[in-house]
Amino acid sequence: MGISIRDPEVGELARKLARLRKSNMTEAIAHALRSELKREHDKRPLAERLEELARETAAMAGPNPRDVTKEEIDELWGH
Repeated sequence: MGISIRDPEVGELARKLARLRKSNMTEAIAHALRSELKREHDKRPLAERLEELARETAAMAGPNPRDVTKEEIDELWGH
């Protein structure tokens, strides 16, 4: 599917972003649209975003994660 940019300002903005990102206009426009969609998604309430982060973090920990001891934390900080 093709896209036609008829507004000269929009065309110039797309060219400028493409130059800055060292990419083509299609990639620059795709990046800009993804960024805007992410920004819209991030307008969710903070509690909702934190819950999502907590779920993602718990999933990365794997099954049966154990508590980290104070001694282990101190060791990580070089104490």
